[in-house]
Amino acid sequence: MISRTVQALRTVRPSRALRVAPQVRCFAHPINTHLMRDNDEISPSSEQPMYRNEFALKSPAEHQKDVANATKHPVVHDTSELIQSHAGDPHQYCGLGEWRYAHYDTVREPTFPRKPDISKGELAAGATVTRTDVWHDPKEPAITSVAKFSPENFRPVGFAENAPQVTSTCPEGTLDFRANRLPIGHADRRPWVYFMTAASGVVAAGLIRAIAGKLLLTLWPAKDVFAAGIVEVDLRPIQVGQNFVVKWRSKPVFIRKRTPEMIASCKKDDVIAPSMREPATDAERCKKPEWLICIGVCTHLGCIPQPDAGNYGGYFCPCHGSHYDHAGRIRQGPAPKNLELPPYVFVDDNTVKLG
Repeated sequence: MISRTVQALRTVRPSRALRVAPQVRCFAHPINTHLMRDNDEISPSSEQPMYRNEFALKSPAEHQKDVANATKHPVVHDTSELIQSHAGDPHQYCGLGEWRYAHYDTVREPTFPRKPDISKGELAAGATVTRTDVWHDPKEPAITSVAKFSPENFRPVGFAENAPQVTSTCPEGTLDFRANRLPIGHADRRPWVYFMTAASGVVAAGLIRAIAGKLLLTLWPAKDVFAAGIVEVDLRPIQVGQNFVVKWRSKPVFIRKRTPEMIASCKKDDVIAPSMREPATDAERCKKPEWLICIGVCTHLGCIPQPDAGNYGGYFCPCHGSHYDHAGRIRQGPAPKNLELPPYVFVDDNTVKLG
């Protein structure tokens, strides 16, 4: 059929074979850019398909049984010995004496194409085909009829006899190592499995360690922060009775070298320490009697107290009237606690380290 069509078309002039309906172009009128053409010599695919439109409708189990019982072609070992297909070229003939591939048929389909004949094995396909046209069998429920048209139930006629049954894609003499592979679960595969498991565990542990280390280093304070958190102060320039101020962690720290009178006054008030707002003795506030080291921030609202002022001669916050003695204890005013003591240690008699 294909050869006759080709011979007939070779005698047709191209102007007649490619007859395009005239179309007037005007404002807001679309241009005919698709490849669908009306042709008097070539029938549309729904009327004269270029392939064999015969399919067998059976269950997958029946198709497998047909493949097992079918008479097959002789086994070949070279592609040149394969049988030639007799189905013809499935592509449309464009009318210029050559074959070409197109996503759509070049011959326009009729508006109402012929409905497929299921009894002859034709596929129930097409825009105008509905379930009640060809699918429904009045002898069975509609859902059963629809289920029969699942793709796995269709095979082309002659599939069992002509479908290639490939056993290998490697020519003779080519080693593909399939025979050398051990089956899954074989005892000789276990050392390799153990090795790969251990290696994967080591790699995974290294990755986890690296990620955890990077995370900790990201959250860890920088060296300049550590450096700012530790300050060493030379105590030799401080005079007796002087209140020396240093900066530690962005806070003022009072370092006072107390006079014997200041020490005696604080020790005298130790007897009433339990009645204070925050009880503390002078020895608990000062590691060395002559040195008072405290943070110079009022515990009320964070103001900086003035030294050598107030009713007790220690520190006085003029903002709200908090009075502290020479040990930094709150004695009067709204402050809830004593002046905070920073962590410090005496390196020697002349050096103290804050932080």
